[in-house]
Amino acid sequence: MNKMTAAQFKRKLGNQILKLRTKKGLTQERVAHRMNKDKQFINRYEVEGANPTAYILKELAKALEVSVDELLDV
Repeated sequence: MNKMTAAQFKRKLGNQILKLRTKKGLTQERVAHRMNKDKQFINRYEVEGANPTAYILKELAKALEVSVDELLDV
């Protein structure tokens, strides 16, 4: 089994957030609003590769209306 580095995981997660968000026709602002955050918060995960906590993963999944498994693409 290939192990994923932290950088690879963050890049994959950012791509998955972008994919799910655009598939649902949501802007970064809309997802951020659903989480009571600002647009830059979502941008940090999509583009900058911020390191999410378990709580943030749960909140992102909820805002995107998907399961955590789907968010993590597992």
